[in-house]
Amino acid sequence: MGGNQREVGEQPAAQLIPDIAQLKSCLRMGVAGGYTPAALIQLAQTLSYATLAEGGSVLVAGSAGGHWADLALQDVALPIQRSNMAIQGAGVALVGVGPRYGYALVAIPMASLEREADLQLHDAHWSCAPEDLLALSERLENSIPMLQRAVLQRLQPPPSHLLLQIAHQALDFAARQHVTLALANRALTERLRNHEDQARMIVHDMRAPLHTLLISLKALQRQGFDANARDELIEVARESANYLLSLTETVLDSARLETSSWSLQLQPANLVVLIKTVCDPFRQLAHPDQPHVRVELPSELPPILLDQHLIERVIANLVSNAVKFTPSGGEVVVSARLTNNGHSVELRVSDTGAGIPREAQDRIFDRFYQARENDRRRGTGLGLYFCRLAVEAHGGSILLESEVGRGSTFIVQLPVS
Repeated sequence: MGGNQREVGEQPAAQLIPDIAQLKSCLRMGVAGGYTPAALIQLAQTLSYATLAEGGSVLVAGSAGGHWADLALQDVALPIQRSNMAIQGAGVALVGVGPRYGYALVAIPMASLEREADLQLHDAHWSCAPEDLLALSERLENSIPMLQRAVLQRLQPPPSHLLLQIAHQALDFAARQHVTLALANRALTERLRNHEDQARMIVHDMRAPLHTLLISLKALQRQGFDANARDELIEVARESANYLLSLTETVLDSARLETSSWSLQLQPANLVVLIKTVCDPFRQLAHPDQPHVRVELPSELPPILLDQHLIERVIANLVSNAVKFTPSGGEVVVSARLTNNGHSVELRVSDTGAGIPREAQDRIFDRFYQARENDRRRGTGLGLYFCRLAVEAHGGSILLESEVGRGSTFIVQLPVS
């Protein structure tokens, strides 16, 4: 409650505890509608400031589904005192009585209370008519001093301009809330559409290696191959299986990292050995039409606390992308060095490919974003997103330097233990 409010504790209930629906039926001359908790808070505060500016009392009857009433009164800086009363049924009746004016606001959840109380819609009735407050008092059998007939009979109907002001503020808040919800709904709809598109893309990307894997297995079943042909088929099947496994892991691990549900398995690691382990297969098994992969590393670097599995995949993703988008005859260079006065290690993966347009560079690490939408080699748009999440989970950073026609360099900074 506001600094000038005073809570006088639990008031004695009537001999027969009233029902919230009975209290709502007393408000015959007011306004009714469906309200969210945020709208109820705004309405309760508007009614309080309009009718209790000179002080008064507030009764809060009920509790179930009434967190909004507590929040509303907490921020009302008026010289008022609060009373509490138990009633039957889910919902809350908020009644304010001042020297000249009063109000009653009754709100009942439209459905069973959900976990997300802020999303619960309420059937709300409110009124400033003295006749409605008298009827409500009779339902309570005049058990609350502030609602006794002698007190209520001196109340006046608020002037029309005050009622218009209350209605205007309520409608204005509802309109702004509607716009906010509409924008949020549009953003969620767009995100859902994007996820559906990417799901189709992932399925499409999985179909080709699965088909290749099945063809290779069927061919191997027919026998009749010499050793070299059999080994080639096994290698094709292995590559397809590894691609599917990598894609599946990237999807699952990205989801865990973005929800902070990944528990890093940090251990001291030798980054020089780690980089060589990842890069050696790219150099030894390179096809003639692929660029040359060169590694430039110091003899040693200080040990770093890493989740080795994650960082290996970060390096593999960056090198694989560089190889994919660099033409034959080009070069991919992987290097590392100490920076920031020895407090961090910088890993750089540079290529001599086509480069990335400037307008795409700010979004290159976003989920599902692809800088080359028309490139037949494009993937799911998850690789660099995964890299960003994994590096940031280690307290590091990743950025891009690129120029169209001159290639790209991805720079990873990792803190030294």
